[in-house]
Parts: sequence; structure tokens; C-alpha cells
Amino acid sequence: MIKLNFKEFEEYLDANLGSKDIFFEKAMEDQMRRNARRPPAKRWNEAKLERAVNRMWIDIVRSIYDKFKITINTKSADPYQAWIEFFEKNEALENLDEMMNDLEFE
Repeated sequence: MIKLNFKEFEEYLDANLGSKDIFFEKAMEDQMRRNARRPPAKRWNEAKLERAVNRMWIDIVRSIYDKFKITINTKSADPYQAWIEFFEKNEALENLDEMMNDLEFE
């Protein structure tokens, strides 16, 4: 039985989610604002900022994955296809794109 594991889910979103770049832009702006509030000696370099943004992305993808996997019937004959059908039937990618576009960091 083929299941859509987290890594495959992340790859699927990377390939199909149009708003990933928007998330990264907004998250980087947020990290830069946070960084500016740090004392000069404690400010992060560009690489550390990028790692923080990547962690934020992984955290949000993990949260979405955990919510979806509870809903999707992975006991079907083709669990991978069950994920794809869920995405299509529920316009999941469109909803995720909208969510990412509306996302605001504080």
C-alpha cells in the first residue's frame, strides 16, 4: 500500500502550491523585523534567517499534513490516490494558496 508520507506531501506542495514563494517572502520579512529588534551582537546572519524561515515552512506543512491525514481515508485501495482526490474534491490547494496569501505574521 502506498501512502503519502510527510516528505511526499511536502514535495507535492512544493510542486503544486503556487503561494509557497509568498509564504517565504512574508516569513523572511517577519524574521528580518525580529532580527532588527535584537541587540546588534545577537543579530542573525542571512543563513540563520533562511534556516528559520525553512523551519517555519516545515512547521506549517507538518501541521497541514497532520490535519489532512486524519481526514483522508488511507485504507482505500490506493491511499496515494485518496490524497489526490481529497485535494481535488475539496479544492485543498486553492484553499491553501488563499490561506498563504492572507497569512500575516505579528
